[in-house]
Parts: sequence; structure tokens; C-alpha cells
Amino acid sequence: MVATGTGTGTGRGEGVRNLRDQCNQRGQTQLAVSGLALRLGALLVVAACIGLSSNASADPCNVPDNGTGTVTLPPIGCDYLSPDQVHMIIDGLPPGTTIELALIHKDFICNDQGVFFGDCTLIPPGLCEAPGGGLGGNVDCFESTVELEATGTGLLAGFSRTISVPLFMEVHTGPRTPGAAVQDFPTEIVALEGQLFGDPDFDTLRIRAGSAFGLPSSGETTLTKRASGDFAVDSFFDIVYEIDFVGAPGSVLEGLAGTTTGSLRMETGNPTQNPPAIPVLSVWGTLLLGSGLLALAAARRRAL
Repeated sequence: MVATGTGTGTGRGEGVRNLRDQCNQRGQTQLAVSGLALRLGALLVVAACIGLSSNASADPCNVPDNGTGTVTLPPIGCDYLSPDQVHMIIDGLPPGTTIELALIHKDFICNDQGVFFGDCTLIPPGLCEAPGGGLGGNVDCFESTVELEATGTGLLAGFSRTISVPLFMEVHTGPRTPGAAVQDFPTEIVALEGQLFGDPDFDTLRIRAGSAFGLPSSGETTLTKRASGDFAVDSFFDIVYEIDFVGAPGSVLEGLAGTTTGSLRMETGNPTQNPPAIPVLSVWGTLLLGSGLLALAAARRRAL
């Protein structure tokens, strides 16, 4: 009986230990699953947040509210680019030869002199903008710089340099509604003119655009209120330009001269797709966020 009793006691002990081991294994498995679910849920939430951050990324042209529920133009601190097109000098060069001019239009300075010509005579010194103009909104008068990356082709292959040309501009804008979250209005370059003298390669380099010169250059601007209170400025101009040049004596352009007319689009911000005023999740971001939160909730229930 003792032997039987001892044998029976050993079997029960082993059964208890087996049951305890199984519970431990199940607990470890549940913990591992819970940990995996937690990590998976966290990853899904992070992915959704990354999608949110991507959608809400700061626009490259943000301008503060000027205190009247809109902005003062031009957008000082922003650059106008022509990412897919370049100015070109063609006329006056040998056949098959061009000078391509990739541009950055920047460094806007408000009306410094007070009197230039046309409607800009109405704007006091130091101001960029005043009511008036041919579109029923405002007149913008300012100085700026166009930086040109000049690259030669054909017989001028190897010609490469950076040229900065000071510009004066008069721009007319259409009416807008200050205080509105989205303000969209037409724009027109009335005058864009700049000239370079005494350059090592260009004895004269003159750039012109705008309706005042018979070179119509219209566009559109959209102001979108951001959650920060600033406005995203999305703007473009379809410019018809004219470039006159005379090569400088002793340069590779000596003896060459001509006038080229062309067109391109110049833009700042994202004028083809305005950014949302307040960050929003995309459809995929919403699905990821929901899946992540459900996974986190399930993991917490398993851990209890």
C-alpha cells in the first residue's frame, strides 16, 4: 500500500508539474503573441502617422498673415522656379547651338525707389502692394533677382556659368476675399525687365516679359490657410519672354548677337495641387491607424 501510495503520489505530482509547465508555456506564448501584437500595432500606428506627416508636410512657400486675413505679395522668402523648362538663347548663335538658362527667380524687395513707371508710381516707397491695376485687385511693384545657370550646347558645349540679373517687376492681381480659408485669383505680369552690362561674356544681356512689352504673361495664385495661421502660396505664371544679347569682345560670344522669344512656366509652391489647410489622413493612413489601434487593444486584453 505504501508502494501503491507512493506511486499514486508521484503520478499526481508529475501531473501537477505538467499542468504548471503547460500553463507557463501558454503564458509565454500569449506574452510572445501579445508582444508581437503590440509591436505590430505600434508599427501600424507609426506608419499611419508617417502618412499623416507626409500629407501635412510644410509647403515650400509659406507666408505669414499680414494682419488682414491675407498676405502681401510678392511672397518674400520664396523662390519661383521653372523645374521642367529653361530660357533659351537661340537667335544669333550658329545652327545647332544654344545657350540654355535654368532660372531661379528670388530675393524680392519691395518698391525701393517709389517711382518707376506705370501704376507703380501710385505705390509709396518701401511698399510692395496697393489697390489698383487692370484686374480689379492690387498692383505689386518690386525688385528681384533672376539667377541663371547658363549651359552651352553645340559649338558652345563646355560653356557653363552662373549669371545674376537684377529685375524690376510690376504685377497685377485679381480680387480676393481676405479672411477666407482659400483665396484664388488671377495674376498678370505687366512688366518684367532686367539688364546686365559689362559682363565678361555678355556685353549686353536684356530680359523682358509682360503685357507692357507685347509679351503677355498671365497666371494664377492660390492662398491656402494653414493650421499654423500662415498661408501656403501656390502660384504660377505662363511667361512669354524676350532675351537680347550682344557677345563681349574677347569672349567665346564675341561677334554674336540676337533676340530670342520663347515661353515657359514659372512657379512657386505646388500650384497644380493645393495642400490641405489642416492635416488629413489618406484612405490607407486611416486603415493603418484603425488596424494598429485594434491590434493594440487585442494585445492588451491578452496581457490581462
